[in-house]
Amino acid sequence: MEITVEKIAMIRENRNLNNANLNLDIDWSVEYTNTDQRDVNYNIVLRSSEYLNLNFKVEGLIRLDIFEEFLQQECSQIVFHHACTMLMNMISLTRQSNYELLKDDVESAVNLNAAF
Repeated sequence: MEITVEKIAMIRENRNLNNANLNLDIDWSVEYTNTDQRDVNYNIVLRSSEYLNLNFKVEGLIRLDIFEEFLQQECSQIVFHHACTMLMNMISLTRQSNYELLKDDVESAVNLNAAF
């Protein structure tokens, strides 16, 4: 079995996250099309509304090997796990960060508030 990602979309509030621990309560759903064929399309949507108003969607393709059966429950667990990993990486990349720059022996703290 080969699982690929074709599209990723993340819609969230305009504000960046401060450095903090997040406890996301995630609702999720997976939809499959062409489940009777060798190439199965999937759409997974992750939603969070507690601390961070967020919608995250991944569209992709599951390509089954010859004589391999599509097992929806097992595929859903794999797709969900990878979607959560991608979501956490995206949040990590777009959070607000503070950096402290040192010049010689004099400390001068600079707040760059840059989103990475």
